[in-house]
Amino acid sequence: MTTTTTDPSYVDPALVNPRAVRLVEAFRDALARLRDEEGLTFDDLNAVTDLLQQMQTATGAPLALVAMPLYSELFQGGRDGYTPSDEVNSPTFIAGSRRIDNPGTLPMRPDEPGTPLVASGRVLDGNGKPRAGARLEIYHAANNGDYSGLYDDGVPKGNLRGHLFTGDDGRYTFTTITPVAYADAHVTAIKKAVEATAALGRSLFRPAHIHYEVHHPDLITPWRGEIYFKGDPVIPVDFVGAKLAHPALQADTVLHEDPEDMADAGFPGPYRTMEFDFLLKTRTSPDTLPSKTATA
Repeated sequence: MTTTTTDPSYVDPALVNPRAVRLVEAFRDALARLRDEEGLTFDDLNAVTDLLQQMQTATGAPLALVAMPLYSELFQGGRDGYTPSDEVNSPTFIAGSRRIDNPGTLPMRPDEPGTPLVASGRVLDGNGKPRAGARLEIYHAANNGDYSGLYDDGVPKGNLRGHLFTGDDGRYTFTTITPVAYADAHVTAIKKAVEATAALGRSLFRPAHIHYEVHHPDLITPWRGEIYFKGDPVIPVDFVGAKLAHPALQADTVLHEDPEDMADAGFPGPYRTMEFDFLLKTRTSPDTLPSKTATA
């Protein structure tokens, strides 16, 4: 019988990643500064990681996304003047949505609760030119805060989910219901979750928002993110990040209550309208834009 003795101190040089080594050392140094300057303790780290692990177990979301309150303000795009992007894949996204017309209506139940919303806008490049044929994936939570297709709750998988293509003028228009603020029931049920977020001056609620993905062959990268509603009081205490709802991602909405207006729009009661333009970098767009166009 032949035995092979492996040197336990040997590390294959081909497997060493210098960037990984450098980043781990930098992270260690950052923790050391927090220890010395802010009094960071091991118990502090343990409490944070324990809570994040509980959230990951409860929601099934990747741990990196569960930890978004820690880093969302660091990695969100938008520093180049274009519409900021989350630059992460949302755990609430489900592929294979139904195509709707443009103008069209998101699939919904006949008795879908909520105030109707007509959302519209354009997809523009860095030169202000419309991008025809851009595919917009659109989805959002129902009024109870649940996203369709994630849980076995009897709601159709494609409810409040759909996609459309922009017209020659880059414009999109669709009808849905107005989203509301919500808290994930799986997170609120976690022991000490409410107390931990309150200690940070945060709420477990997310502001009302609509998820979009924008795809087009001319885009440098697909756009992924959420559009919020200006004036929403939950934005400053958003569980995911106080600055996640960048000002350039907050759209104005108008409530229409005039009976004649409602009748002309085909709604039996009050409804809202929202206008939002996406300003996205294409292969022919400038690298950066003047600050005045950042909220275009």
